[in-house]
Amino acid sequence: MRHRKTTMGNNAFSKYMAQMEEIISMMTSEKPIERIKTLERKINEVEKIKSIEASIRQIKEQMWTVKETLTIHEASVYLGVSESYIYKLTSSKQIPHYKPNGKLVYFNRKELCKWVMRNRVQTTGTTPRTENEAL
Repeated sequence: MRHRKTTMGNNAFSKYMAQMEEIISMMTSEKPIERIKTLERKINEVEKIKSIEASIRQIKEQMWTVKETLTIHEASVYLGVSESYIYKLTSSKQIPHYKPNGKLVYFNRKELCKWVMRNRVQTTGTTPRTENEAL
């Protein structure tokens, strides 16, 4: 069985080798102090890239806060409880939830907020009349 050679693969490899040779020749032609400064600049660039990637990761993790429909994991983070506790609440039908396909569980963020805010406890020293006036 014969393998066909692709010119594209050879071209990519040739370009890569040419770039490597250029970098090596540039580094050998520089003085040691210049090489160190070049390396420090490259390290700083890599650190900036890592910082940007970390920021992007954080943004992606927080994007669920604008979603209306939440998964079990997102609901547990939103409410500050464990996923197993969320499963317990859904199995005992104590928390509003949806099962569109019968297996996956979803929550409406607004309904979760209302559910959390139910059963308000009166503060001491206030009456229902003064609370309504305060609002």
